[in-house]
Amino acid sequence: METSPKINSLAHKTNAINESCSKKKLTTKWDKRLDDYENYTLEYIKQYKKSLKGNAISLSKYPYMKAKSEALCEQLNTAQDKALLSKKQLKRISKIQMKMVNACGTLK
Repeated sequence: METSPKINSLAHKTNAINESCSKKKLTTKWDKRLDDYENYTLEYIKQYKKSLKGNAISLSKYPYMKAKSEALCEQLNTAQDKALLSKKQLKRISKIQMKMVNACGTLK
């Protein structure tokens, strides 16, 4: 029994919609991870500036911030290795990393 062209067309459209929704969910997931990474970076820079001024509390936060950084970087590197990130997301990672380099490099 053959399926009609209308049914095949509908099945193709349904598959395309499901694939599009899946990609959108994946993009949203990684956008949230990038939001976390950017927020972490901003907080790290803030604490770094305070620690340069001798703030002991900022210095005590370093182990937590280092662990958080390593976890986020590992997730993003894995996503990048598996080609799960868009070009826009990769550019965003570079921008975030440049914020860190610029802030830490110019304050010494």
